[in-house]
Amino acid sequence: MTEATGRLRTWIAGLSEIRTGVPVEIDAPVDRVWAEVVDFAAHTEWMEDAHAIRFGNDQREGPGTVLLIDTRIGPLRTVDRFEITEIEPMVSVAGRHVGLFRGEGRFDLSSPRPGRTRLVWSERIRFPWLYGGPGAALVGRVVLRRVWTKNLATLKRRVET
Repeated sequence: MTEATGRLRTWIAGLSEIRTGVPVEIDAPVDRVWAEVVDFAAHTEWMEDAHAIRFGNDQREGPGTVLLIDTRIGPLRTVDRFEITEIEPMVSVAGRHVGLFRGEGRFDLSSPRPGRTRLVWSERIRFPWLYGGPGAALVGRVVLRRVWTKNLATLKRRVET
């Protein structure tokens, strides 16, 4: 591979990637929100795009936990393999997408004041050529941000009631 080809591939890969962070303020203490965030099996109850979640190993919590997430957005279907890589209790949980879609995702929690939690859902995902690469990333950036915003609104209602 020539240097020019390598630069072109890097440039196209960058165009195929989305990076976004979606915040929500929840009227509940951090420990209550944290309990929902790390209850991976229950994510289907507030994530519209996650239709089923199975564990890919015997581990159910902490780094090394593998989630197999049947994901549906419109007509698109895939199994997202997500491996938990980092947990800092009451502060953050992060992992990496290692299936067809590759990247990282994380939830960061903070408490702007007692009894209130700020949760930020951040994602960096690369769209594969099979799903349209750069073109899909342009559309996906808008669609996924909407989906994740709606998911966090559902989580907010779930925690606050």
